[in-house]
Parts: sequence; structure tokens; C-alpha cells
Amino acid sequence: NGDAFDDDLATYQNQNRGNGDAFDDYRNESLDKLRCEVEASIAEVEGMMSLATTRILIDADESELDLSWVGAEDLGSIEASSFCETYEWTKRNESDTAHHFFEDMLNRIVLIVHHGIIRPHDAARILHCCASLLGMRLLRDLPNTNVLVNGLRKTNDLSQGHHFLAEKFAVFGDIEDASIAPNNRGFGFVRFVSSDSVEKALYKFRTSEIEIQDVAVFVTSLKPKK
Repeated sequence: NGDAFDDDLATYQNQNRGNGDAFDDYRNESLDKLRCEVEASIAEVEGMMSLATTRILIDADESELDLSWVGAEDLGSIEASSFCETYEWTKRNESDTAHHFFEDMLNRIVLIVHHGIIRPHDAARILHCCASLLGMRLLRDLPNTNVLVNGLRKTNDLSQGHHFLAEKFAVFGDIEDASIAPNNRGFGFVRFVSSDSVEKALYKFRTSEIEIQDVAVFVTSLKPKK
């Protein structure tokens, strides 16, 4: 497992010491870009980022892709599912174990980038948002342009989910993206162009109700609860 992998990596490095080209064969431009963005945005993730990328690149068994936790392969679904799992985790667990959860999420996202399903920049944004939800220390401020929407009518119709979210939240401002998490989770997110739109949506939620398909939904930001 972890120790065995470290031993294997050390053996490989010793065997190829002085031969930069051999180790460079395992480099991956997309993962390098992801690593740079993540490490510039989130504190104390260098070790887990290094382990995640190296494990995938030198161990074929670690590079098999399983997207059953998402239920789809598009960026919106991956982003919504990542936010959903992180949000649900914060409801059930103590913050002092957040790094363990984040490492698992990071491993999943790194693997998705390795398979070319999403771009490094999008993956870094997802991880930045998840780290914010978990209350981890950020090196870069997260743009306040996202709201999470929970309590939606459960559906696997991604197009319909996007339509209902965009239709309801468009009144608050221009929308960059809106997606639901597959697998009937009743969860989605909306990303606005402006942070002012987030404040308007949260104000509406606090002072009244936001209903989607005749159901009052719960709306929150990506900032952790104090």
C-alpha cells in the first residue's frame, strides 16, 4: 500500500539515478499544469499532489478510471458531484479529518485529468472550491461566484436539471454554468459571472424562499460555516 508504493518509487528512482530522460518519460504536461495551479491555490498539498501524480504515472493499476461516483463524464456533472460529496462530508465529519477526505478527492480528480476528460484549469478550480468548503487554508482567494443548491427534486435528467437551475437563478444575474449531480442526488450548483449575483441569491434565500419545481431548496455559498 502506501509504504510498498514508496519502496517501489525509491527503487525506480535509484535504478534511474543520473538518467533524467528515464524519469521524464513519466512526466505529463496536463498533470504538471494541474499540480502548479493546485499548489499555488491551496496550502500544504504538495505532498499529496506529488504522490497522486507519481502513483498514476508509474503504476498502471492506479490509472484505471472509475466514474461510478459521478455517474457521467461531462465537466458539469463531475464538478457538481465533487461539490455534493464534499458538502455532504462536511455535514457528517469533523474538520480535523478534512485533509484525508480532500486527498481522496484530489486522487480522483487527478485521475480524471490524466484520462483527458477535463482540463487542468477546470480540475484546479474544482479542488480549490472543495478545499474552501472544507475550511482548508487557501493561498489564493476563491472567487465568490458559486452557490450550491440542495433539496432539488431528484432526477437523472442532466439537461432538465440545468434548465431548471438556470431558469430560476437567471433573475440574479448572468450565469456561467449550472449543473446537477447525477445519480438522483437532488444537488446542483450555479456559477455566476459576478459575485453580486451570489449576494442577491443568498439574500433572497435568507429573506424568503427559492422554489424550483414547487420545492423550496436550500442555497449556500462555497465558504465554510464558522
